[in-house]
Amino acid sequence: MDIVKELEQLEDKYYGEWEEEKQPLIDALLKLHAQVGTDENLFNRFLVQCSDRFGGAYVPYLFWDKLAYFLQSPEERAYLQQLLKSFVESNFDEDEQKKMKPLLVCYFATEKKFEVDKVRALVIDKSHPTVQDYFHKLISFVEKNQKSTEMYVEKFRLLKEIHPDFNLLNLPITQLRDKMQNA
Repeated sequence: MDIVKELEQLEDKYYGEWEEEKQPLIDALLKLHAQVGTDENLFNRFLVQCSDRFGGAYVPYLFWDKLAYFLQSPEERAYLQQLLKSFVESNFDEDEQKKMKPLLVCYFATEKKFEVDKVRALVIDKSHPTVQDYFHKLISFVEKNQKSTEMYVEKFRLLKEIHPDFNLLNLPITQLRDKMQNA
């Protein structure tokens, strides 16, 4: 599988017929993601090639997988930090912001303070003021709302093994627990 070739074909469609609607792009990338997801090296190549394309539309899906991996192996943060940088430099659309919020809350809550400060200094503080504001609100939320933050972390831990599903992640924790027990 030639990942670059596949992504270039999708990019042509994204800037052509799919420019107004992201869902066909997301569906195509989810299919490609599923094909490469079982091979870690192939997935990492997919991540590197995909993270700076499509205006950041697929960054939340990539972040989901790497956050799940990070929770198991906290020393594996390099790809998460690269994805954060890609997200900061993306179009930063409202849809991606909504998808990233619970993932970022979980990341900031579980990451070492030193690493969060490093990301803030090297990436966030050098970004556009609206981007800085978004991240500062999230970091402040994590620091000031421990109970809510714990719920975000618990929700992600319940879902981390499945393919990214933001509709499930947005469910209230009680509904999510019930849904996962009945699945």
